[in-house]
Amino acid sequence: MPYFKLYVIQRTISVPNKDYYVKMYKKDLLEMKPIYQHQRHNLILERLRNGETLSITALAKEWETTPKTLQRDFKKLMEGNYGIVRAQDGRRFTIKKEKVSSRDVLSTIQLLESMASEIGGEFYTKTQTALRKLQHYINSPFYTRIDVEQISNKLDLIADLEEAINEQKKITFTYKRWYRPKQIKTYRHVEPYKIIVFDGFFYLLARYKEHTIKFYLREIDDLHIEEVTFEKDEVLLEKMEKAQGIWFNPNAEPFEVTLLLESNAIIYFERKPVKGQYLKKNRDHTAELTLTITDKREVFDIMKKWLPQIKVIEPYALQEEFEEMLKGYLH
Repeated sequence: MPYFKLYVIQRTISVPNKDYYVKMYKKDLLEMKPIYQHQRHNLILERLRNGETLSITALAKEWETTPKTLQRDFKKLMEGNYGIVRAQDGRRFTIKKEKVSSRDVLSTIQLLESMASEIGGEFYTKTQTALRKLQHYINSPFYTRIDVEQISNKLDLIADLEEAINEQKKITFTYKRWYRPKQIKTYRHVEPYKIIVFDGFFYLLARYKEHTIKFYLREIDDLHIEEVTFEKDEVLLEKMEKAQGIWFNPNAEPFEVTLLLESNAIIYFERKPVKGQYLKKNRDHTAELTLTITDKREVFDIMKKWLPQIKVIEPYALQEEFEEMLKGYLH
């Protein structure tokens, strides 16, 4: 998605010679074909959710397209469940801000209490202390079953990581890799970015010697916060926000995959959309789901959960590879 890359360059403060790259990238874009409808929709939603107020006239000029095309885009998006409304001036568009009532706050507290109870251990104890400052007694109607691993013995580590991430300080720690359990390696001058949870497991997303690594949190020990600071790569954080799972590869160029959904699966992707999805319904009661991924295993994990209601349309080579993988399993 070339226009998304341009948007990232324009929004990233740390890119050297930013104005030069923006100018050159715009020049390259003039020689490219216009972006597709679903790409425009994804970009519009991305920018609105980041707090922008968008104008059809300004977007038409920026994307080298016609105002009528963008009017159709916004009309279709406003018909969807995205919360897009007109801004106060009546010309531009924004995301509707939900009003939060005291009753909503109470329900949120009750849900958090139920989630913390499921995780258990010291995490639950500390969470209870915080929640009871807001509410003396919680009689929760919620029951949650969240498949999150137990990390109560790592709360001090998480607090140190939070400090290092917020202050953008490098860290040193020891790490035990699962495939070499008897070998402990020391990592020095690591740049911590985010604590992330994929499929119920906790990881540290970090940069080490120009490589992006996802360290399994429970295997990190002897953490030391260095006095050396670092500049975060905002493009890396943008990629992480679009990750579909632990297989995402921040070093790879993102590419699009289009899936065909049978009717029984569509409602679940409407209720709980995956990151960055664009869902287009067809007249035959199927739907096309477009995602941006960096590794084929990201989409394979989604497909495994929804067999036989899902298949790859484009690129079809992924569908063929997936079928061969299933044949190998059945054999």
